[in-house]
Amino acid sequence: MEFIYFNGRFIPESEAKISVKNKTFNYGLGAIEGIRGYWNEEQQDLYLFRLEDHYQRLLNSCKVLFINIPYTVKELCEITVELMKINKVRRDIYIRPIAFINLPSLRPDLFQTEYGLTIFIEETSYVGKPAVNAMISSWLRIESSTIPPTVKSIGGYLNSALAYSQAIAEGSDEAIFLTREGNISEASTNNLFMVKNGELLTPPLADNILEGITRDTIMEIAEKEFSLQVNEMNIPRAELYFASEIFFTGTAVEVLPVINVDKRSIGTGKIGPITTNLQRTYLQIVKGNNGQYTRWLTPVYG
Repeated sequence: MEFIYFNGRFIPESEAKISVKNKTFNYGLGAIEGIRGYWNEEQQDLYLFRLEDHYQRLLNSCKVLFINIPYTVKELCEITVELMKINKVRRDIYIRPIAFINLPSLRPDLFQTEYGLTIFIEETSYVGKPAVNAMISSWLRIESSTIPPTVKSIGGYLNSALAYSQAIAEGSDEAIFLTREGNISEASTNNLFMVKNGELLTPPLADNILEGITRDTIMEIAEKEFSLQVNEMNIPRAELYFASEIFFTGTAVEVLPVINVDKRSIGTGKIGPITTNLQRTYLQIVKGNNGQYTRWLTPVYG
């Protein structure tokens, strides 16, 4: 039996219920996070990656959405660690916290006083491929003046679902958004990096991207471990085709190589050396096998 955290209690998943009239169910008025946990068999411990950063981002999202859940970052971390222990988790997992308006109301306003929080565990399989093909979506990325992309809002993920579904329907693995100005933004649920002339390029926050925690991690280890220059800059669509390497980053996909965009091979059409090095180093860090980055890890059993 798997337990989840639901509105102040650890309960069996089957007992967690909301009304069909629930405002979040009807309008998507909530905020989410995605957190990974990595089991280290040799060390017999489960490491939760950048747990505090994820919960700080959740609270930031809640602030924008007027969702005043009565928890601090420290309390959310403690709840999550306890949930892992209750479920005796000893495998790689994905953790999904959701903060939501917990009222049976059909008024689409955010000014409510009853809020809910749930945290549950999912399996980690997401892509299942070592590298993917992508396409530029006909759907534009949501903008700060519509639904803020820096907020992980439930409703905002309709934008992602439309683009991702289009990509799958047209034979690709992932979609890439453009901004209204025609610049590269991000993938449906992942940030994007490209390698050109030995430099690492990524779109800036102003191009409607989520301020990704994995993105931030890669930028730091690229500079510290490989002395790569990382530039945040506007990337016009055609620039992608000239890249020697492209990869996506995100909690779920980690570091995911892209070998084809719009049926054009990227670089040699194979996973590139910079992507390989960053991917290898990232996986060493999250699994607790690199002692220089233990500040990012929350051990569950240690």
